[in-house]
Amino acid sequence: MQQVPLVDLTTWLDSTDRDGVAALVDTALSSVGFFILVGHGVDPTLVAETRRLYDEFFHLPTEAKAAVRMPRLGLAGWAPMGMEANGYSFGQETPPDMKESYRLGAHALPGRLPLRGDNVWPTAPAGFRDTITQYLAEVDRVHLELLRVCAVAAGLADHDHFTRHALRNDNTLNVNWYAPVSVLGAPQPGQYRIGPHTDFGTLTVLHRQPGNAALEVQLPDSTWVHAPVVPNSFTINCGDMLTHWSGGRWRSAIHRMQAPDPTEPGAGQLDASQPDEGLLSVVYFCEPDPDTMIVPLHGDAPPVNAGEYLRAKIEAITMTQPG
Repeated sequence: MQQVPLVDLTTWLDSTDRDGVAALVDTALSSVGFFILVGHGVDPTLVAETRRLYDEFFHLPTEAKAAVRMPRLGLAGWAPMGMEANGYSFGQETPPDMKESYRLGAHALPGRLPLRGDNVWPTAPAGFRDTITQYLAEVDRVHLELLRVCAVAAGLADHDHFTRHALRNDNTLNVNWYAPVSVLGAPQPGQYRIGPHTDFGTLTVLHRQPGNAALEVQLPDSTWVHAPVVPNSFTINCGDMLTHWSGGRWRSAIHRMQAPDPTEPGAGQLDASQPDEGLLSVVYFCEPDPDTMIVPLHGDAPPVNAGEYLRAKIEAITMTQPG
C-alpha cells in the first residue's frame, strides 16, 4: 500500500544533491500530498520547549484563557471548542471539532504584516512570547526553503518563483489541543477531533504529538492511512493554493483526526492513543501574500486571488460562537 514518504533535507541545505531532494518532494506531493521531513535543522530543544509552554497554557483555567479569546475565527487568540468544524469546508454538517486552538500571526517576525489584527499574548506561562517567536522564525525559515525546493521540483529556472510571493503574509501558527474524553465528554455521532479537510494555503509545517499516529491521510484511491511518526520530524503537506498554482501537478490531500472511542480504551486503536490522552498539534499554515494572483503553471484554470480564497474558506468552517 502507498504510504506517506520520508524526505531528508540535509543534502538540499548543504547543496550536495538539490535535484535529488526536489525529485523526492515532487513525487511525494504528486502522489500522496504529504511527506515526513527530517534534516530540517530546527533545534529539537526549541520544539520541546514550545510544546511544553502550549501544553501549560491549555491547562490553565478557562477564565485565564478567556482573557485572550479570539473575537472571531481567523484572528489571533484562544478559540474554545465549538468555534470550528472543518467538515463544513466540504459541505459536511458535522458537530464542532473536539479541540481548542490558539492562533498567532507570523507578523511577530520582521517583514511580515499584521494583516488579520494584532497578536494577543498570554501573561502566563512565563517566557511564552520569546520562545514562540523563536519557533515561528524557525518554521518560517523551513517553509520558505521548501518553497524553493518546490520551484526546482516544478522545473522552474527561477527558484524564488513561489518564495517571492510569500514574504509578507501573516501566516498562522495554530496550535490545537485535543483534550481527553475526561475533559470534553464522549464524542457526538459524526464528531471528529478535526474533521476531514484540506489545508487552504501553500504548505503546512506540522509538529505532531511525539509517538502518536492519530493523523490520517486519504490516498488517491480513497484509502485512509496513518501518517508515520518519526522522531525530530515535521509533517509537511500541500494546500489548495499550491495545488492550483502547480496546475494540478501536486495534491492537496484530505486528512482528519478521528475522535477517541471511550468504550475501547486503547483496544484496536490505530492512532495509538488512549481516550483519556490529550494530543497537542503545532501547526504552521502558510499562504501567499494576499494580493497574489495565483496563475497556474499549467492548464487553463483561471487565476485565483489568494486573500479572497482564504477568506471564503475560513468563513465556511466557522461555527456560531459559543457563549
